[in-house]
Amino acid sequence: MPNLTTIADWAKTLGISRQSGYDAITRCGIPVDDGKVDPEYATHLYQKHTRPRANGQRKDGIAHGAPSASPAGAGGAEPLTKVPSYDASRARREAAEAQLAEMKQAEMAGKFLLKDDVESQLFEIARALRDGLTNCARRIAADVAALSTAEECEVAIDREHRALLDSMSHSLGAKLGLAVDEVSA
Repeated sequence: MPNLTTIADWAKTLGISRQSGYDAITRCGIPVDDGKVDPEYATHLYQKHTRPRANGQRKDGIAHGAPSASPAGAGGAEPLTKVPSYDASRARREAAEAQLAEMKQAEMAGKFLLKDDVESQLFEIARALRDGLTNCARRIAADVAALSTAEECEVAIDREHRALLDSMSHSLGAKLGLAVDEVSA
């Protein structure tokens, strides 16, 4: 039979409060027998289901006999030396929050467009262009049929295509607020 100890004594060996020990029993699914636990198995389950604390490098918990928060070889956990300091983590978070604030300001100033809005507007514009090109033959068939040379047909077809492309560029400008340069050929 394993060496059982009270939950309060087990929590003390870990360097956590008695109430945190009882919470860990519930959270980690540690088996309790008559108000006592197997300290080795309970510690294993506690370490398996609990992430190391940000201040886990403090030595006060180890001085009371508690094992370190992340021993070398405990289920592939990284040693504490690879955990960035609190100040470094805080600086990274502050920099990220500053970037988010700058992006939000630029978005509110109208410098950014929302991806979903752009995609839906481009889909509508492309669909209108496709429909225009599909119906192009019907619209200019009578005009082209009366022409006698290939060059005249080409000019009529080119004029219709340019009108469709100009319509598309104006739609881009109007729907997305983009400045589309007019190119005259």
